[in-house]
Formats: sequence, C-alpha cells, structure tokens
Amino acid sequence: MNLRDLEYVTAIDRYRNFGKAAEACHVSQPALSAQVKKLEERLGVELFARTNNGVLTTDAGVRIVATAKDVLHSAQRITDTAAEYHDPFAAPLRIGIIPTLAPFIVPYVSKSIKVLSDQLATIYREQPTQTLLAELENRMIDVALVSGPIELSGYKFTPIFRERLMLVVSKTHRLANTDRVTASEIPTEELLLLTEEHCLRAETLSLCQGKNIGIDVPHQILANNFLTMSHYLAEGVGCSLMPMLARPFLEQANPNISFVEIEDEAYGRDIGFLSREGCPREHILMALCDQIRTSPPGNVTSLA
Repeated sequence: MNLRDLEYVTAIDRYRNFGKAAEACHVSQPALSAQVKKLEERLGVELFARTNNGVLTTDAGVRIVATAKDVLHSAQRITDTAAEYHDPFAAPLRIGIIPTLAPFIVPYVSKSIKVLSDQLATIYREQPTQTLLAELENRMIDVALVSGPIELSGYKFTPIFRERLMLVVSKTHRLANTDRVTASEIPTEELLLLTEEHCLRAETLSLCQGKNIGIDVPHQILANNFLTMSHYLAEGVGCSLMPMLARPFLEQANPNISFVEIEDEAYGRDIGFLSREGCPREHILMALCDQIRTSPPGNVTSLA
C-alpha cells in the first residue's frame, strides 16, 4: 500500500465514478481499477460497490477512506514542513484569524502579502482564539491574527495595530446623534454580547467591569457575528461595542445603525500575529508585520 493507492480510493469516493476519479488522478481508468482491485484483495474487504446508479462506498470503505484522507493530509503536512525550511515561499502561508476580525481584514492581508511576493499562496482559517491556539500547537496553521497581548510559553505575540472600539446603537436610540460618549455614558445595562467563544465578549466584560451588563435586554438573545448583532440593534434592542474596522461594512449592510466614538482610549484592542518561537517562516511574518504597519488599514494606529 502506498500514498498513490490512498489517492485513488479517496478520488473514487469523491466522484462516485471510476472514470472521473482516474481523470482527476491523471491515470487511465483500467490502471486505476486494477490498482484498487489489488488493494481490496490485499485488505480482504470490498471498498466500493459497483451499481447501475454509480459507485457506492461500502461501510468498510467509508472508514478506510476517512483514514486515507487523514494519512494524505499528514503526508502533505510533511511535504509543506520540509518546503518551509528549504524555501519558505514554496508552501502556502496558513493564517488563522479570529471571527471578529476576519471579514474585515482578509482582503487587506491578502493585498499586503502580494506586495511581499506574488508567488506566496495563502490559506485562511476563521476560528475563535482558543481554537487557533490549538491549531498553532498542532501546526495546522503557521500564524494567528488575534487580539492580544497573549503571553504563552513557546509562542511570540507581535503587535501590529491598535483598533478602537465604538458604541453601536439603532438610528432611533437616544445616543444615535451623539458624536462621542465617555466610558461612564455607555449604557452598559443595554449591552448585547457575542457568544462566549469570542474574545471580544471577555474584553467587553473587562472594560465595563461587570456594571449591570445587559440587565435591560432579554438574556436569551444571542449573536455569533456583528452582522446579526447589527440587525438586533436596528430593531431597537440594546447597544453593542464593535471594532472600528467593522464600521464601513456594517453601515453599508445595515443603514439603520449608528456608530458613536468612545473618548476613553482604553476602549480598543491590540491586533497582532501569534506564532511559534523558532518558526521557519519568521522572516516572512516580520516582513508582513512591517508592511501592515507601514500601510495599515483605515482608522487604526500602527504599533511598533
């Protein structure tokens, strides 16, 4: 058994057709069929059932295909790891980004990477902070763009820019026409929070110091993203804290909300890259940090 055998069975499972699987694997159909038949004989189980309606993966085949996919993924990671040391630009740069930042920053990061190298491919993963930490540990990603600072043994947080938080209310809210508010003027009893996996939820609770947060809004209300939250606000339900980069996107998507500046500079978050110490692509990461600091996205402050 070899990796090529595993590629054949996963292709057949995907396309449900031997001809299409052979085309995807760049071999002739007879060659693919013969090799899969040998594999089935070696394993002592039938992987695929040929029917008039196409190819069906057997119960044993389903489990073996799942394992084959894991092995192929691991093999690709070995190849990518070797490529990182031989040529750091050869393998895709795998970037994890927190959900409260990803929708607004991915196009900008992609553009910044193209300035450094138009040969460097990227793979993005949008995940909450704790999931990104696990994916860094397991080397599923090379770097995570998160809200910091984060201090973990074996990891390095590199700050890039500071993003202010703003108070967001409906157009009919009493504060809608106010240019700015002080921290003490934030109606914390009306605050709506994102679900618990989002770091911005914990940051909001810390900034507002638990001052009767959300006691005047139904506690059953939940939102997993800013767009959903903006619709709640537009209906006149509560208020929320959202980052500056989200403003142009949300104002376009929902014209019935207003953004109000907060005078207290503590109401913000430091965005940066979290990477493993000794990462072989460290120089690429540092160059990307410098590029973003030199030409940051709008309305943020670069951090050294």
